[in-house]
Formats: sequence, structure tokens, C-alpha cells
Amino acid sequence: MENEKTYDMPYVGCLMGSAFQRLTIQLETTLKREGLEITAAEYMILRALYSRDGLQQCEIVDMVGKDKSSICRSVSALAKKNLVVTEPVSYNVIRVGLTAKAREEQPKVKQITKERHEALLKLASQKDIEAFVRVLKAIMN
Repeated sequence: MENEKTYDMPYVGCLMGSAFQRLTIQLETTLKREGLEITAAEYMILRALYSRDGLQQCEIVDMVGKDKSSICRSVSALAKKNLVVTEPVSYNVIRVGLTAKAREEQPKVKQITKERHEALLKLASQKDIEAFVRVLKAIMN
């Protein structure tokens, strides 16, 4: 047993998971503080729709990077909150659009997005952030 080596690889995956959880909790706390009763997943869908209203669910899947079933659940929750409407385009294609209520909330969502982005930029230099983004993109691919 004395010659056994310990596992000393960096635990990057664990750190990334923990950081993601922390960011999600912070986001949901901020959303609630601003009077927006939406989850982090719903927030991501709204952001996608604010950039291009009337997306198909499959397009939202690609933009947000979540699986189809979680997007369907979140879209359904947003519809119950009167933030989106859905429209069948064909048998298996659904278009998602913003409601007037969601458009009223857009300035709050944009402000939260801006503040979160600025807070992240304060954590590292632009060069470090660009390197981190390259690594994350490589992992995603």
C-alpha cells in the first residue's frame, strides 16, 4: 500500500459543475429579487426569444444547449406563467412566441443579463476569459 499513488488529476469537471450550480443559484436569487418568478432554464429561453421571437422549439434547443424534453417542460411552464404562447407549425414542430407580459419584463431581464456579464468580467482579464471560452467551446465540441 505504501507504493500506491493517489489520484491527483485536477478536478476541473467538479469545479465547473460547482461553478455552474453557484451561478444558477445566484441567477435565480437575482430573478426573484427583481420580481421575476422564473427559473434559470426559463430565463435562458426568454433570452433566446428576446434575440429572435417566434423560434421553433428545436431552434431553442440548439441555442440554449439543453435537451428537447427540458426545453418542452420549460416552455410549458413559461406558457402557464403567460410569458410565451405556442403555435403548432406541423405535427412535431412548435413555434414559441413572446407575450405582451414577457415583452414588459424584457428590460428587467436585459438589465440582469448585463449585470451578470459585468460581474463575470471583473473576475478575470479579457485574455483569461477568452482562453476560458476557448476551453469551454472545445469541451462542448
